[in-house]
Amino acid sequence: MFEAGLDAEHYGTAQWNPMGEWIKPGQTVLLKPNWVDHKNNNPNVDDNLACLVTNPSVVRVVIDYVYIALKGSGRIIVADAPMQQCDLQQMFVTVGYDKLFDFYRNVVGVEIEVQDLRKYSIASISRGIFTAPSMTENSAGSFVVQLDSLSMHAENDNINPSYKVSEYRQEDTAYYHHDNKHAYEVSKTPLLADVIINIPKPKTHRLAGMTASIKNMVGITYEKSSLPHRKVGDAEHGGDTYKKKSIWKEWMHKFDEKKTSASLQRKYHKAWMDDKIMKMCYMLGWLTTGDKYRIGSWYGNDTIWRTAIDLNYLLLYADKEGKIKDTPQRKVITLADMVVCGQGAGPVSPHPKPLGMVMLADNSMLFDRVMCEIMGFDYHKIKMFNSDTALHKMGYESVDALNKETVIYNGQSFSVDSFPFQQKWAFDAHPCWIGNIEKR
Repeated sequence: MFEAGLDAEHYGTAQWNPMGEWIKPGQTVLLKPNWVDHKNNNPNVDDNLACLVTNPSVVRVVIDYVYIALKGSGRIIVADAPMQQCDLQQMFVTVGYDKLFDFYRNVVGVEIEVQDLRKYSIASISRGIFTAPSMTENSAGSFVVQLDSLSMHAENDNINPSYKVSEYRQEDTAYYHHDNKHAYEVSKTPLLADVIINIPKPKTHRLAGMTASIKNMVGITYEKSSLPHRKVGDAEHGGDTYKKKSIWKEWMHKFDEKKTSASLQRKYHKAWMDDKIMKMCYMLGWLTTGDKYRIGSWYGNDTIWRTAIDLNYLLLYADKEGKIKDTPQRKVITLADMVVCGQGAGPVSPHPKPLGMVMLADNSMLFDRVMCEIMGFDYHKIKMFNSDTALHKMGYESVDALNKETVIYNGQSFSVDSFPFQQKWAFDAHPCWIGNIEKR
């Protein structure tokens, strides 16, 4: 914050208020960490979720500066919508959020509002099989925000694809995205906030290649079936679930749908059988085509980045009733936990990438572009950095304008495209992106 020149005249004094430029007394401020899940699915990693979840030590610093800026008047909310199967309380204990919230409540005397932004949660019965949904108790409810032609997905309306989200019925996603209609059901809490402090845990990502500031806003979603993750079918025929056409993978998709429906009906034995058949079809599809990809988990995914841009756009432009306006409705700041990042099979099975950094930006696209450099990835190979529409929605006229932005690192100024990448920072790409994302 000092290097950013925030409240420079008071630096080193008790009056220093670095977030006062963005936060005013009486406002509602949402801190949006990355809570993901209560366990790392990588069996070789036991680091108390250090490479998976935003660490509370970083959140603690942000809360302190938000408290100073509010001057005793306003609301501080810490909230996220982790994966549906996440046991949030267990994650709090593992990582230390329970101690953080107790500290503010019992020692400082400040009540931090903590919210689970999910509509409901589920529990795992076996791998790929889940219980029926259980409604979230402290959710503030939702708005359905209509984007329609403003959606990044509108660029594909000419082929009218079918969208899919893992563990959700295809028909539920079609309710929000069909023909020329595109809508998202998001939590009320972020849209009622005046300022949002985004505190991501940057990682590699199986669907998007990388996840940092922009992708972290998937966590404002109330109904996750409204989030297109992939287009059904193969890349040769307008889909992006997998690369090559395969009758076996078409059957894989059908049995995936059957499994999800059976789980929702609590027919768990049938769901288990459908899951086994689905996996058998996948293996046969792989063996007959040589195409190992599935569920949009590969470098050809053209869907998830569009969904992430949509959510960032509506977060900026939707008012407190969920209606899209012509001017920004709130400020979004990113301050990322990069002390330990995640690499490899992210976002749910990463292994640690220690960087010992934090990074601050007032534009999410700028943050991600710099993070792309730090990870050692080629921005030309990540679609959101090369879409004029996405850049315009995030405040840039062109990728050249983005690349010429100024970055301060260790007291020195650089343009984004001359940022001093160091080989020691380079991330291991997700296995389904290796050879298709690196710049080195």
